[in-house]
Amino acid sequence: MEIAALYIAAFLFGSVPTGYIIGRLVKGIDIRRYGSGNIGANNVNQQVGKKWMAVQAASDLLVKGAGSVWFSVYVAGVEWNSLLIIGPPLLVMAGNNWSPFLKFQGGRGLGVAAGTLLAFSPVIFGILIVVYFGGCLIRRSGAGAWALLALLLLPVLSFVMPEGLKMAEGLTMVWYSIGIVGLALLKRLLANWSPFPGDLPRRKVFFNRLVRDRDVDDRAQWVERIPDATV
Repeated sequence: MEIAALYIAAFLFGSVPTGYIIGRLVKGIDIRRYGSGNIGANNVNQQVGKKWMAVQAASDLLVKGAGSVWFSVYVAGVEWNSLLIIGPPLLVMAGNNWSPFLKFQGGRGLGVAAGTLLAFSPVIFGILIVVYFGGCLIRRSGAGAWALLALLLLPVLSFVMPEGLKMAEGLTMVWYSIGIVGLALLKRLLANWSPFPGDLPRRKVFFNRLVRDRDVDDRAQWVERIPDATV
């Protein structure tokens, strides 16, 4: 019963739509109707401002992400090496991605995933951050592709990394990593249940969602969308 309560609480906690709340309180907008339609830090930055992006990023990374793991271990008493430890971070990410408070819409979950990884292994977290931001410096418009590469590297690093450099030993972290990748890719493909652009074939849209993390080829066209353009 205690584990069940922890899991339910993790999903509901992750479901709190911080980016949506920020958009409503600060600018009076439904952020899902602007830009990427995502309620995460990047779209908060585009639509609300850098200061609020920092608030959103801290919420995802430290409160939802790392916080869900630390609470499970140090408050709820779940062992690091128990497979039960992978439940809270995955459920927090699932709640963030498909919030029942937003009709099962939400964010991409990458900030939350990064926070959970920070708790599990700061070393792997650091490696993937370098891969992502290093790639973005090389090619800014390819941020979605670099995030995809970092995601796919996560299970590999979780398997090969020496035990002393990660909190969960054995295959626990590998299964956690596979779960993170699965949730992230599913969210990319489903987006926020948004309709397909009428001028692109579905296979092209699915490719763009999976690799570029957007529906269309042009990034500027995507991040500058407004309500009239999304109806």
